[in-house]
Amino acid sequence: MTLHQHLTTRRDFIAALGFGGVSLYGLWAAYGAAPTPLALFVPDESAAEGAGTHGGAEHGPDADEFRAQVADFVERFSMPDGSVYPRRPEMMGDAGHDTRAAFVKRGGHATSPALQHGDDGTPASTSGHGSHGADTPVDTHGTDMESAHAEDDTPLHIYLIAEKWFYEPAHLRLDANVPYRFRMMAADVSHGASIQFGRGGRMIRLRPNRVTEMVATFEKPGSYLVYCTVYCGAAHDAMQARIEVV
Repeated sequence: MTLHQHLTTRRDFIAALGFGGVSLYGLWAAYGAAPTPLALFVPDESAAEGAGTHGGAEHGPDADEFRAQVADFVERFSMPDGSVYPRRPEMMGDAGHDTRAAFVKRGGHATSPALQHGDDGTPASTSGHGSHGADTPVDTHGTDMESAHAEDDTPLHIYLIAEKWFYEPAHLRLDANVPYRFRMMAADVSHGASIQFGRGGRMIRLRPNRVTEMVATFEKPGSYLVYCTVYCGAAHDAMQARIEVV
């Protein structure tokens, strides 16, 4: 009597299945969408909330402070159709003067909104406090072109907060071939921010009260989906945002 083993009971099949599962987990963890075994030895997130970052301030913003930064970012760059379209003044044309005037009217310095305190488009070293009142002529002979090129290479800052079960802003409009620095945070529990690039994607894990940064340049116009890759509750599947590249 000959006994035939089923495929699923063969050692080769079991070994291949186990190896494949471990490989998929390793890939998922490498993209930041799954916790690694080392996460068991990491201190609690709430205990590390005020930890400083290399080259930054001693204490980063908490969820409420970051939410306020996002609200200011959305207010300054909101469009009539509900999208948020961050641009430098030279990219905005006449609209740049209106935005600048609105910012000064709210009590801010006479610095362009995209350059305020170095938090919205350029590092602090390239921003300055503008003069209050009329603009003062400054001799910039020979430096205008250099400054323009430097600003073109400096990523514009994008603020994005993730909460149950939405992103804010939910609709970003960005320019193609312009570098952007995404500053992102989860406000309640861990979330993910996966940006779908056609057949591929970029997955980012967002932790509560920790700012996560990513620099990206969109080379092709189109609509890109942002969705959560870390299970966060009942409406996890509906947590989405959209990036429109023009």
